[in-house]
Amino acid sequence: MTLTRLWVFLAIALPVLAAMLASLSTVDLAYQLRAGSEILDARALPTTDTWTFTAFGLPWTDQQWGAQVILEAVYRLGGWTGLVVLRAALVGLIFGCLLVIGLRRGLGPRRAAWLTMAAFLVAAPALALRPQLLGMACFAIVLLLVATRRERPTRLWLMPVVVAVWANLHGSFFLGPLVLGLAWLEDLHDHVARPHRTLLVALVSAAAACLTPFGPMVWAYAVGLSTNPSVTGRITEWQATTLRDATGLFYFGSVAAVVVLIARLGRRTPWPTLLWLGTFAFIGAYAIRGEAWWPLAAVAAVAGVLVTGPVAADGETARPDPADTSLIRRLNLVVVGFVVLATVALLPLWRPVEPATGAPVGVLTDAPPGITAALRDVVEPGDHVFNPQPWGSWFEFVLPETLVAIDSRIELFPASVWDDYAKVAAGVDGWQAILERWDTDFVVVAGPDPDFTTRLAAAGWHQVVAGETGSIWGRP
Repeated sequence: MTLTRLWVFLAIALPVLAAMLASLSTVDLAYQLRAGSEILDARALPTTDTWTFTAFGLPWTDQQWGAQVILEAVYRLGGWTGLVVLRAALVGLIFGCLLVIGLRRGLGPRRAAWLTMAAFLVAAPALALRPQLLGMACFAIVLLLVATRRERPTRLWLMPVVVAVWANLHGSFFLGPLVLGLAWLEDLHDHVARPHRTLLVALVSAAAACLTPFGPMVWAYAVGLSTNPSVTGRITEWQATTLRDATGLFYFGSVAAVVVLIARLGRRTPWPTLLWLGTFAFIGAYAIRGEAWWPLAAVAAVAGVLVTGPVAADGETARPDPADTSLIRRLNLVVVGFVVLATVALLPLWRPVEPATGAPVGVLTDAPPGITAALRDVVEPGDHVFNPQPWGSWFEFVLPETLVAIDSRIELFPASVWDDYAKVAAGVDGWQAILERWDTDFVVVAGPDPDFTTRLAAAGWHQVVAGETGSIWGRP
């Protein structure tokens, strides 16, 4: 195992290992699994809400239906272990594409690997298993097709197919035509032959996005979600990225690092590259959720400007590889073996199963086992459960015959519902009347929340169960 091959291996294997190590959040995943199960069983898409008592009967545009079917199919085949492996595979695909882009742009294996792993560090908070991760995989494929469009122009016509699939997985599909538009401007600047072919592919891809059960309305969904004040004003990940938290500091730090890197090159950077970087830096600053796309796009943009030497026909910078002694090659094999064994050892397959959740211990977050077991014992079909929003998706998954107040389908609920929910949680005057109007049977309180529990007790609610993760209160 040469040192060059080791760097290539680590650039993909370390992100995969990290994906195996991280737990699965149920905040989005659990309701996606339930939706996928209903789609597979009924062979039809849901059109109205039937899971909550605050939005029951309201129209539901289930744009992510394709991702839901994939997630549920994997869950049926491999359980929670299958979902962990799926996330690791998607992460490997994403950063494998970035590595290939660096190599094709002319970087050596070591520099391409460093750039890929730096992108992983920035993107890591966005790599939860949910439809967005499938969208990120599509985005990485799009970046690879665009990066190699001049060497293999016919492959660019795969773009409409990728975008059509993407539009049935996640609302970020609009980034595909956007990337093609930026590539077209780059072609114009570089005076390549037939530059308008890229623009034509972009237009065809934009039209291909309409190949969904919702037709052109899928564009209205994507635009409306990102500009909906009920979403952007209440949900943290849809709010603007700031320097007041670690994620924002890391994001803006990565943007600053790219600026410094380009400045230190000592040569003029083409304006299409600056436009590319500026576009995705703006998307990342516009909303915390937009940070996911910045590191991937930045690698595709920066890889080309970092190349200083001649580029070989296969895209690799022409420079000799360092000599590897036999001892170093053996040590490299030891490193590879250790990473492979660690990845296999982290499979949830080897862990005991948590009875309350049915998942291997340590695999899930936002799935409180004690509260879950207690709810199973007390709720009856049709009961109304007022819940903490992060747990709504999980309760829908494990208690399908009950109705919850709020879940992770943020855009589904009218502003009036969010206002009432906030009043109950904050104890604003009239909160008891809201619970009564909603015919609430149980209230679930997350963690130690003495203000909320004291109010419930004073209003006549009785405590059903209490634990470290929260408590359940029954109707007066």
